[in-house]
Amino acid sequence: MVNEVRRAVLQDTAERAREAGFDRVRVFATEPIADLAVEVTPADDAIGDIVAGAAGDAAGPVCYAGSGMPAMTADDWSAVLAAIKSGNATANRMFSCDWIGVPDGRLLRCAAGEQVDNRFALLIREGAEVEVQSFARSARSLLDVDTPSDLTVLQAAASVGSLEVGELSAAALSSWRELDEPVQLASRVFEVMTRQDEELMISGRISGSDWAVVDRDTSCRVRVLSEERGLRTRQRRARSLLGELYEWAGQDGFLLALEGMGDATIWDTRPFLSHLGWNLSRCDRFWADLGCWERITDKRVRSLVSMLEDSAVLMGGHSLVSGGLLAGIDAAWTQWETGRKLSG
Repeated sequence: MVNEVRRAVLQDTAERAREAGFDRVRVFATEPIADLAVEVTPADDAIGDIVAGAAGDAAGPVCYAGSGMPAMTADDWSAVLAAIKSGNATANRMFSCDWIGVPDGRLLRCAAGEQVDNRFALLIREGAEVEVQSFARSARSLLDVDTPSDLTVLQAAASVGSLEVGELSAAALSSWRELDEPVQLASRVFEVMTRQDEELMISGRISGSDWAVVDRDTSCRVRVLSEERGLRTRQRRARSLLGELYEWAGQDGFLLALEGMGDATIWDTRPFLSHLGWNLSRCDRFWADLGCWERITDKRVRSLVSMLEDSAVLMGGHSLVSGGLLAGIDAAWTQWETGRKLSG
């Protein structure tokens, strides 16, 4: 599911980049993609080596983007191109970037050996000693597609018109009926943001910048538990307060406490899982994100997710409490405005 949508996003992104004015777009993947010129690389090649090899001899502006940026428009990519042509490096995030543009491709040589792309901006700043500007924060620039919950948010936002996704991405999303119930849940959770008498809990790797947007642009009361920022790039054991609560109170006590924290919860579960040492398969993580407890093989997570079946708890990864959160705010108010017009 995720891989199929990401292939469509990759095709749409390449088209939008060309429309934005990038004179050359190179696509790297581990397998061919229909109707797209792809440079196929071995699956075990480090992403840093691929990027350093592709861009390391380019003296002009270069932008690297992962395959999961479904909401970036041609105008957004045009703004990125203008920034790097003016001599500035820019990325969507400093400590966990999904894309980065540099005024000189040779700066990306410092990415060599990196297994994931999240540290590219940090390496440019600290390794190449080049200041990296943060691109304007929005759902479009931050919403990545790594997990099914990202697809859920994307579909929920696209269905009310608050995000514009490419034609191929929209078709790929609509083909998956497994997203129907999660999209309904996401809409239910996001709706809380527009209600003054309700409370939303957000837990996970939420940044101060994104929390500020939540504080400014929602009507509900908000409880935030931000923990384990930089989980994938820091070399130490994860510690999670929710994980500690689970260990102390057990599953029943944990669920009772979670239920009392608000009318709805947006939960980046990865710090919790890492704290507990639950090394789940990719499939189990993804089925948990979708709430499909029947398909989860790990008995601990299967039990936990099954008990959350009727709760307004939206689970996912980092993007859920970053771009997904901002997309949820936009979707909630777009839906609210539509309802107000229909009732008026």
